[in-house]
Amino acid sequence: MSILSHWRDVFTRLPDRIYSKLLATKDMLAVVEKPSLISQVWNAIVISMYREHLLSIDHAHRLIYEEIPYGMDGATTIRTPSFFLLNDDNKHADCEFFVRDSEAERRISFFAQSLSTSIPESVPIEAMPSFTVLIPHYSEKIILSLREIIKEDAHSKMSLLEYLKQIFPHEWKFFVADTKILTNEESSEMDDDKQENYIQNAIDDLPLYCVGYKSSAPEYSLRTRIWASLRTQTLYRTVSGMMNYQRAIKTLHRIENPEVMGLHGDGYAVDEYLTFVARRKFRLLISMQRYQNFNEAEKNDVDVLIKAYPEVYIASLETEVVEIEGSPQEVFYSVLYHGISDLDSTQLEQVYKIQLSGNPIIGDGKSDNQNHSLIFYRGEYIQVIDANQDNYLEECLKIRSVLSEFEEMEYEDTDPYLPISPKGKTSPVAILGAREYIFSENTGVLGDVAASKEQTFGTLFARTLAAIGGKLHYGHPDFLNAIFMTTRGGISKAQKGLHLNEDIYAGLMAVSRGGRIKHCDYYQCGKGRDLGFSSIMNFTTKIGAGMGEQMLSREYYYLGTQLPIDRFLSFYYAHPGFHLNNLFIMLSLQMFMLVVINLGAMNHELSESSACFGLGG
Repeated sequence: MSILSHWRDVFTRLPDRIYSKLLATKDMLAVVEKPSLISQVWNAIVISMYREHLLSIDHAHRLIYEEIPYGMDGATTIRTPSFFLLNDDNKHADCEFFVRDSEAERRISFFAQSLSTSIPESVPIEAMPSFTVLIPHYSEKIILSLREIIKEDAHSKMSLLEYLKQIFPHEWKFFVADTKILTNEESSEMDDDKQENYIQNAIDDLPLYCVGYKSSAPEYSLRTRIWASLRTQTLYRTVSGMMNYQRAIKTLHRIENPEVMGLHGDGYAVDEYLTFVARRKFRLLISMQRYQNFNEAEKNDVDVLIKAYPEVYIASLETEVVEIEGSPQEVFYSVLYHGISDLDSTQLEQVYKIQLSGNPIIGDGKSDNQNHSLIFYRGEYIQVIDANQDNYLEECLKIRSVLSEFEEMEYEDTDPYLPISPKGKTSPVAILGAREYIFSENTGVLGDVAASKEQTFGTLFARTLAAIGGKLHYGHPDFLNAIFMTTRGGISKAQKGLHLNEDIYAGLMAVSRGGRIKHCDYYQCGKGRDLGFSSIMNFTTKIGAGMGEQMLSREYYYLGTQLPIDRFLSFYYAHPGFHLNNLFIMLSLQMFMLVVINLGAMNHELSESSACFGLGG
């Protein structure tokens, strides 16, 4: 899609595509003018990028729709930004709508490009199925501490904050400008007669440009910690991105139901109603396996997370020592907490506490962490992701179309208990694949290699396999049909090794039990990768060890003996054949080099012998 799309007028036609593919539904009444509906969606996207410090305030003013007076009777009209009025999109290079080659440009470009493809028609929010985002967390960093950000590394002699400022210079500049606005600092240039005051202000602003705050109080330094955490692989970044689903649902429901504003009166009541609607459709569940054993710093980080996002649910594995028949024994519980946040304190309220038959942790991977918290999911679908991912508001606005890919929005009128099934009925969709964007690609050569590898394996190869019915791996941002998967073996299998391809078994069980696996290209999630040489080597080791575990499983025996030849070949080459192919390539290169060296040695001996007999070269 990124190569073959028709790029001309992709931005000028974006407003119409927003209306037709993100807003227009069969049951929606056009009681509001079309530009007003489009402006609410687009302004929400631009404002979210501004709050993430991807855009400056000047960029935001140039991109948003503005309400301007029209006529003499006090009427107003909506002014379309010039971003959409250019006839040729190549002219954007001369306009300062965003920083060139920045994250904002990438996100806006992908959003405009994705809407130019075929997308299922949206359904109203009230008719949209509910879903749960499940995040397994073990020991990943929740939010970076101030010491970790400012303290210099012993090996590089550079602090993490300085490193991030070098990678994201414009975002740090926008963050400092936003901080100065919040602290009522003057950010405009001084006149010549105020040069002395300007110099003094520049000296006073040095702490802002260096560390992002002037006072070391927690309420001031927390913004810098969050800025750095949102640009590294932390749980806070994942939760912040996935909670955009709630904002997207609230935005779409408010746009499609303008009468809500009048029925609920003030803005607080409207927000309470929209939060209630979003809570019915979406749940974010974090499975914190070690929450009971968190230290004080980790619990403080959880408090910061809950205070920022009080709608988050946390599932924990806890143990209690009780007296059973006179002897103390450990009893294991799965406990669900819900955040309660107010201005004074932050605490977790216990919702459910379920006793388990034993210790559910039989390995070290995330599968155990997922399985013990799976009983707390709600909805028809589950999006299982890792604790080092990200998401964006413009992608979350497509959630209704993504869930429509499961082909369960329209129900058949036939009696399911009839002995004869209707003709032409296809297998149910069990897993819906999605593409990933590796946000670690801007950290050097290793990041580019990781991003290119993900583009090949996670997008191009997965798309091809899904088209021929051979895709199995559900990936990290993929959606699962919860009822289908939980009644047919679960969403993952426990492995003794840490993260040892536990998720491939969901695809194996789905295919062997009659399910289909699809792939969509118009939706993406962010994904981080560890880019150290040792991490890359461990990843290769993990892939090989996981392949060995899969070869011993009974699912491989079922698929290997019962798949038709066409699907079996794709299954073979994508799994064991891939490693055998790499082995043959390495052996072939070694054999080629050996033959070349031997031929060179033989030619050298022949030339020397010929010279000895006077026969020439």
